[in-house]
Amino acid sequence: MIAEDYIFIETPVQSLAANDLLKQTWMVILHAKRVPPHIGLMMAGLYHSLTIKGHELDVSAEALLKTIHQRKINALFLRLIPHPVFSTSYQSDIFREQIKQFVVVKQNEATCLDPVKLFLEEFYALTKRPDEMLFELIKRTADNKYIQSVSALNMELTPQGFALPFYTKEVLNSRIHQERAVFYND
Repeated sequence: MIAEDYIFIETPVQSLAANDLLKQTWMVILHAKRVPPHIGLMMAGLYHSLTIKGHELDVSAEALLKTIHQRKINALFLRLIPHPVFSTSYQSDIFREQIKQFVVVKQNEATCLDPVKLFLEEFYALTKRPDEMLFELIKRTADNKYIQSVSALNMELTPQGFALPFYTKEVLNSRIHQERAVFYND
């Protein structure tokens, strides 16, 4: 499903070098033009996310980039400003535990965004809003100047930033239900 309406988010644009992913904290948005996109976090070269199948922990930057290139996935990499106190290693440990608070992505229960909301609340003081969609959270993160830059693979950015698809909670839950039907009978 391709979104017809997009929300533009203004943030500095930067080209991506693979070794950049080995440092700092990144929000990684996969299938960025699809409804809904998927989000996870990469810290010090390790990617973590919550999926329909469960926890996806400690995926190397190399493996993630290979998949993105092979499958031609539209991907956004949002570099967060460095935390003034906590190391990326510590943040990664905490995020793994935040993901483990959820079992799987399931309609009306948990999305890939839920552990990311916990992370941003814990380390960037962004209050968790239960009904907030990905595009709204990313916009709020950018408005608070927590996004240092954005890079993309397999998609174009404007010099001023990027766009994410607009969708409703109903559309999100319907799509999750469709995706889960391939693996589960619920």
